[in-house]
Amino acid sequence: MATNQKKNNNAILLCGHGSRSANHSINLEKIKKKIEKKVNVQTFFCFLEVNKPSLEECLSKYSGVYSKIYIFPFLIFEGNHFKEDITKLIKKYNKFNNLILIEKLSLLDEILPVTIEILKKKIKNKEDTVLVTSSSFSKDKSVSLSMEKYTNALSKQLKLSKSFFHYVGNEDEVIKKLKIIKNNNLFILLHPVFLFHGFLFSKNERNFCVNFHNKVSVTNPLMDENKIFEVVIKKLVNTILSNN
Repeated sequence: MATNQKKNNNAILLCGHGSRSANHSINLEKIKKKIEKKVNVQTFFCFLEVNKPSLEECLSKYSGVYSKIYIFPFLIFEGNHFKEDITKLIKKYNKFNNLILIEKLSLLDEILPVTIEILKKKIKNKEDTVLVTSSSFSKDKSVSLSMEKYTNALSKQLKLSKSFFHYVGNEDEVIKKLKIIKNNNLFILLHPVFLFHGFLFSKNERNFCVNFHNKVSVTNPLMDENKIFEVVIKKLVNTILSNN
């Protein structure tokens, strides 16, 4: 730990999942700078796995330095990483009672309203459009249930008759189903549900583009969308104000 004497200031700690893609760290660094500039609070970032610095390294280093540290998980799903790793480490390093965990983005309540508007602009003809969503694999059944609810809600709001959800790595099954659809004007709206452009996002995008070429339109990673970034800023600001 850096020091036991806390300064009278606050910090934000952004916690990403971690990825084999070099872009993941680069993207989190960019977001960190944008957030720091927008909210005018010292901001750091860490990872749950693969990349450095780790969450534990950051908590060990900064928990005795700042009056309050607002920990924001850059995760979409409450899988094992969120429930176990973050909660355990906060309990371990919260002896100053200054670590505040901010709720992650809600897929249905905060992300869905934004992505509906984004996808609407991409659809040319509803009868020809098939929505395909994807996410990283998880053994936690709540992840697939959340993604199925999200996909069904999108499909209903967009008035699309066909939609598929799959985990990245299981593309072949969905691709087979798409190839038997008899429609010369088939338009595939691929929506990988990832915050950043990492290894899995690229893999998913590549598999569909190789098979369907110009019949595919791929959405951006969520944090590339200004409206999602605004949701994050609002969540951070509201939490900081309510704890001052």
